[in-house]
Amino acid sequence: MRCAFQVGALETLRDLGIKPALAIGVSAGAWNAGAVAAGTDERLRSYWRAFHRMPPVDLANLWRAGSPFRYPEIHRRNFRRFIGAARLAAPEALPLYIGVTRLADRTSVLFEACRMPDPFALLLASNYLPPFYTRAPRINGERYGDGGLSDNLPYERAFEEGCDAVVVLATKGESEGGLFRSPRDPEHRPPADLADRMVVLRPRHRLPIGFVERDWNVVVRTMEIGRLRAREVLLGERHPETDARAEGRAPTAILTGWFRRGRRPPDGAI
Repeated sequence: MRCAFQVGALETLRDLGIKPALAIGVSAGAWNAGAVAAGTDERLRSYWRAFHRMPPVDLANLWRAGSPFRYPEIHRRNFRRFIGAARLAAPEALPLYIGVTRLADRTSVLFEACRMPDPFALLLASNYLPPFYTRAPRINGERYGDGGLSDNLPYERAFEEGCDAVVVLATKGESEGGLFRSPRDPEHRPPADLADRMVVLRPRHRLPIGFVERDWNVVVRTMEIGRLRAREVLLGERHPETDARAEGRAPTAILTGWFRRGRRPPDGAI
C-alpha cells in the first residue's frame, strides 16, 4: 500500500507535462506502471478505490486456493477494467517492463509485458508474496515471484533502451537511508554517471501507512504526500504535509538486518 505514494507523484508529473517514453514496474508498483503504459494513469485513484471496495478475505477461498485472501481475483477484475491486455498491446501504448524474481534461483528477470501471452499473470507474479498469494504464477514454465526480492530498482534498463533521464518513484523515506534495491542491497546508491541523469521522488520519512492498509482516508493521504513531495523535488516548493512519518523502524528493515547478519528472525517476528 506504500505504492499509493506513486499515484500522487505520477499526478504531479502529468500536471507538469512530463511524458515518459517507457515504464518499468516492480512488485506493487507494477500495477501503477501498467496504467502509465496503457495511458489510463489519470484513473489511478479510481483504480485503487475499486480495489479497496472489494473485501480482501473470503473463507471459501481456503477451499478454492488454499488461502483466505482473494487478492488475485481482486487484481484480475480491476486489471481488466483499468488496464487491460488489449490496451497494453495497442500501438499507442508505452513499452512496459515488469521485474520479477525467478524463484528457482532468486534471479531478477525483466519481461516486456506486450510480448507476453498473459500480461496479467506477469504483473501478478511481480506482486506475489505469501501468505497473500499461495500459488506463484508460471511464466514460460517457471515460477516467478515478487520482483522486489531480487531487484526493486531496475533503472538501468531504461537507460539501455535509450532514455536520456529516468524518474525513480521509490517508497523508502529519505530519513531511512539509501534506496532499497533488494535484501542484499538495502542502502543502494546509484553510480555517479547514472545518478546525474536520475530524478528520485520518494517520501521524506517512512510513510504512516500499513502494509495492507484498508483505511481509504490513509491511502488518500499517502497519495497526497506523493503529489506534494514531487512538487517539492521538481519545483522547489515546501509543504508541511510531507513531514508525516511513521513511528519506529519499518518491519522490512528489521528483517533485512537479521538476514544480512545471517540470523534467523525470532519466532513470531513475521
